[in-house]
Amino acid sequence: MVILAGPRSRCDAAPSPMTPSERWPAILLQLEPDAWTRATDLARALGVSERTVYRDVQAMVEAGVPLQGVPGKGYRLPDDYLLAPIRLTRDEAVMLVLGSAYAARNFSGRYQAAARAARHKIEDVLPPDDRERVLSLRGSVSLVPSNVFGDSTEDGLLRQARHALVEERTLLATLAGASDDGPSTRRIDPYGLVRQGSAWHLVGYGHDREHVVHLRLERIRGLDMTDATFERPASYGARSQGPAAPSRRRVRVVFADEAAAAVQVPSSVAVESREHLSDDRLLLTLNVDHVLEVMPWLLSWGRHAQVLEPRALRERMATEARAVADQYESAPTLLD
Repeated sequence: MVILAGPRSRCDAAPSPMTPSERWPAILLQLEPDAWTRATDLARALGVSERTVYRDVQAMVEAGVPLQGVPGKGYRLPDDYLLAPIRLTRDEAVMLVLGSAYAARNFSGRYQAAARAARHKIEDVLPPDDRERVLSLRGSVSLVPSNVFGDSTEDGLLRQARHALVEERTLLATLAGASDDGPSTRRIDPYGLVRQGSAWHLVGYGHDREHVVHLRLERIRGLDMTDATFERPASYGARSQGPAAPSRRRVRVVFADEAAAAVQVPSSVAVESREHLSDDRLLLTLNVDHVLEVMPWLLSWGRHAQVLEPRALRERMATEARAVADQYESAPTLLD
């Protein structure tokens, strides 16, 4: 159970009778996984009749709450059903909602359902202004696995940009200069991070240009967060106003039977389907931003990997394979 930390009510008036929706969590708080609680004790604790307790328990079971009941003993919770109540600050709750949305996109089955349920539970108790903040951040901040960029400079810039997005703090961006020009600096209020193909763009209000700008992350040499704050426009959505992301391309490749068991797809590549053929070969259908991004990985499998489509990738693979073969037709020399 999640409890948002905040000021306690100072009202001394007598409490009004609880509604069923209020009694359900109260019943859960009375139950323990390692002890039985009788209906009589529940009724006394809640200030209701035993008949009301029986009705509530039956309704909870029908709603999917896995309560365990034994005549003469009472009720209890399964060992793994409910964590102890915790108190969250608003910032902690907002971050959990963002994290659960990411988990729901990257897991399936019961874990996906659990992530969605957790997100909805926390959103339900967030104040309206914090719910709006979550919606704004969800559309503006892209969450990617940390191993996509590792410890690269680009990964560090992404972390800094995300921090400024959440804090709504103005950034001072140092940009690489053109040709012999030195680096330049820009003040930008970050509105969102957008990925176009394999490149990231920082989108926001440029103070020097006085309009929304798109800065390619690879052009940025450094980001410094200032003390100045800003308010992101309520109507702004990174997905709609940032550079349009191209549609993903499908790649179909078959692996020889002797290599099928060892195939590990890079984490940055989406697997649409994985099919084991009747002759023990492995057929993979992949979705990529650009077909050439998987070429080094496919070439590393040598003759064990054969691209079926697209045709452009097949031809490029064949060209590279011939170039590699040509290097080994003559004796090696260091004179070339």
